[in-house]
Amino acid sequence: MKYFSLITSALLLSFNTHAADVGSKAPDFTLDGIKNVAAGEKIHLASYLGKVVYVDFWASWCGPCQRSFPSLEAIRAKYKDKGFEVIAVNLDENAKDAFGFLAKFPVNFPIAQDTSGKTGELYNLKGMPSAYIIDRKGIVRHVVTGFDEKTEVAKIESILPGLLSSKP
Repeated sequence: MKYFSLITSALLLSFNTHAADVGSKAPDFTLDGIKNVAAGEKIHLASYLGKVVYVDFWASWCGPCQRSFPSLEAIRAKYKDKGFEVIAVNLDENAKDAFGFLAKFPVNFPIAQDTSGKTGELYNLKGMPSAYIIDRKGIVRHVVTGFDEKTEVAKIESILPGLLSSKP
């Protein structure tokens, strides 16, 4: 019986109860801001409640991330005044790699750094890039894995009007 309890406990702990599934509350995080924030400022997801947030997980080596950044910048510019924000979470182990990427693909949205990868684990990432569209109440409304300039931008824009029109 003792071993059964230990095995059951281990199995229960192995399930990611904080995964960001559609309809669930988005796991909160606080990360160092490395670009487009004040020096030393942390990026705290909970501080964005009341906005529709596109949390984008990316890395410098990710080819689709190179295509997604200009598109995300355009979407943010279009919807920013309606309560939309993009938060990009870099998962490179070396921040220098992230800065090299950002020099080639500049954006104005806040960039966070997670060299440990723990936030990616918290969100249970399935690929790169991965993004989570979170509504004004902090609920995950859509999960995007990968990015295709033609189809993903249309998909994101089709989701935003309904989310943007809902009141907090």
